[in-house]
Amino acid sequence: MAHDHSHGDRNAYYLNQLFTIAVCGALGGVTVMLWWTGKIGLMLHPKFFIWSLLGGITLLMLVLIRAAALWHSVDEAVTVPDHTHDHNHDHDHCDHNHDHDHDHGIRAAAQTTGFATAPLPMAVSTPHHHHHDHGHDHDHGHDHGWAPWRYVVLLLPVVLYFLNLPNRGFSADAGGADLNGLALEAPSKIDSKGSIDVGFVELQQASLSLETRDFYEGKEVTLIGQYYGNDPKRFTLRRFKIACCGADAVKLDAVIMVDPSSVSVVDPDIYRDRWVEVHGRIHFFQKPGTNEYLTALILYPTDELKIDKLVKKIPRPATEWLY
Repeated sequence: MAHDHSHGDRNAYYLNQLFTIAVCGALGGVTVMLWWTGKIGLMLHPKFFIWSLLGGITLLMLVLIRAAALWHSVDEAVTVPDHTHDHNHDHDHCDHNHDHDHDHGIRAAAQTTGFATAPLPMAVSTPHHHHHDHGHDHDHGHDHGWAPWRYVVLLLPVVLYFLNLPNRGFSADAGGADLNGLALEAPSKIDSKGSIDVGFVELQQASLSLETRDFYEGKEVTLIGQYYGNDPKRFTLRRFKIACCGADAVKLDAVIMVDPSSVSVVDPDIYRDRWVEVHGRIHFFQKPGTNEYLTALILYPTDELKIDKLVKKIPRPATEWLY
């Protein structure tokens, strides 16, 4: 038997273990950071946030346990001699040539007793020739080399995280920049037709037909959403409607414009990406070059109702999504 055990030194084993620990630790850390920074909201429904966080923390705990065990195994390896064995057994053995003349003591018995004996059967007296030729050649080769390609797939989420992906530029809300770039002229006067309690979803649907546009035109409403934009006279209010998770989110936009004849402006640096409550009058714009309409709120500040009363910062709502 020829056994060739080539386990190398233990470097390949420890290298694999260290990379596995490092990759798992990075995955757990990225999961926790996605929760910490709020980016997890771009991918998952809020009800999955806590489970993702717990999964990341659990993975980090397992990494610590495995790292401690690996460290302990290194200490043991230092105290125990390293056996690198190369067994080369080549047995062409047991070439047996056995000649057995079996009379089974019958002749001796005849001489002792004096009795004549009959000729022994051939099966009894026939010599036995045993010839055993065993040739065993076993070649066992083991390769425990380091294979870095195993970690490529596991490292993909980590690489994407450090590339700042996902981000809002790849999400549906990036379209707010397109709305803010449309050539729209806010009317200097819209007569108020009373206040109404309406939300983003209803306003989005209100722009679809002439009847609903006529009904909502001039109504005063209060909307809550995230501030998006850089223009002191114009910004977009953002909300998302989801059915299951962040991946199927549908962006709902409302263009907010300040009365062009007013000297009041909104400071984008104060409100950008913050949650705000906006009070204005509904107006519908036809998108240039299309038959589509979009919903807008026109703000008309006065001496009594200044712009900081029409646009107010509020705490982040407990539920950011619309259902």
